[in-house]
Amino acid sequence: MADVPIREDSANFDPVSYQIIGDTKELPHLLIEVEELLSRATIRNPYFSPEWIECWWKRVDLGTKPLVVISRCASGRLEGFWPFVERPAVLWSKGLWPMVYDEANYFVPIATNAGMPALITGLKAQLKKYQFCWIPLMNNSFWEEYWEKEIAQSRFPTIARSPRMTSIVDVGTGGFDEFWSGKMGTKSRKSLRYDQKSLGEKGKVEVEVATNEKEVRAMLPASCLVEVNSWKSEQVAGLYSIRGKRAFFFELLPKLARNSRVRLTMIRVEDEPIAWELDLLDNDFCGIHNLSFDQSWKKYSPGKQLMEKNLRLAWEEGRRVDFLPSNLEYKKKIATRIEPVRELHLFKKSLRGFLARRLIQWNMKVRKEIIVRASPSKARDFLRQAGEINS
Repeated sequence: MADVPIREDSANFDPVSYQIIGDTKELPHLLIEVEELLSRATIRNPYFSPEWIECWWKRVDLGTKPLVVISRCASGRLEGFWPFVERPAVLWSKGLWPMVYDEANYFVPIATNAGMPALITGLKAQLKKYQFCWIPLMNNSFWEEYWEKEIAQSRFPTIARSPRMTSIVDVGTGGFDEFWSGKMGTKSRKSLRYDQKSLGEKGKVEVEVATNEKEVRAMLPASCLVEVNSWKSEQVAGLYSIRGKRAFFFELLPKLARNSRVRLTMIRVEDEPIAWELDLLDNDFCGIHNLSFDQSWKKYSPGKQLMEKNLRLAWEEGRRVDFLPSNLEYKKKIATRIEPVRELHLFKKSLRGFLARRLIQWNMKVRKEIIVRASPSKARDFLRQAGEINS
């Protein structure tokens, strides 16, 4: 997900206008066009790639209606793609949520610079029909470039906030060892070396890397063992914790691998899987979607060991690493910069739109109170550190 803008528009000033796609039969052909758009897009989102949309759409409730805002230049070439779905809203109305709303960490569109203004115009036009539109998480550069001024002069009621932060590691001019030394400090590096040595004494240690479809399929069963034995499983916060998620990722990840959009890594000790990481790849981007380790191996810091290896790999490839929204302390310590992640609700300009805004604000307040009052747990602490309470 590159910072925007990156380069001049690819439509050569060809007039661009928006269209609305609401027929599920049009999605397969549209996704073929999205694949071509990705070769030119300056605004990018790995979660809206054709593989994510295709696999996610198979699992939506029967009767779910898509609403995809697209932009095309006069010659017909696709310049922007922003997929939403209809959802029940307050006061017996309907609203728009982005596709992949239960899995993705970003919800910015895929577009060229030329295609983006038409997408915003098209999205706002839907407020004639829908009560609100929700964009849960946007990277800060996208917000500043396309929404900040728009909201300041908007005639629509809005809720704009920054519910989370994200930690980013930019590739510097020096080597990775220099970066790592500066971030970890002498004591932390010494502790990690001790953990690596101690782990090696337990048996043969292997770090597996899976990038192609065959390798990814072969690694996935072992990832289940790590997830089951991680703290995330106990707190129902793991990648496969919710029913149906394992089947979703078992279908999705090999498809992503066909286009080099994913990398899985795993640490094994005497063939026993003890930690694994799922990274999303896109051009110069690496997003750490999931990192888990077997709790029984915690004293050897397998998660930190694997993370260090993957940060080194991304650094050598020239990739910017995004830890994705949730500002946990260990991520902040490693990051070269920390940025806010933005959330936006746009409401219809009407009495019902005003009431919907008030009800959603009330719901946000109640949710914070529930988290604060919840029994102590790692899941609650995760939400606290992610910024869900303080936003």
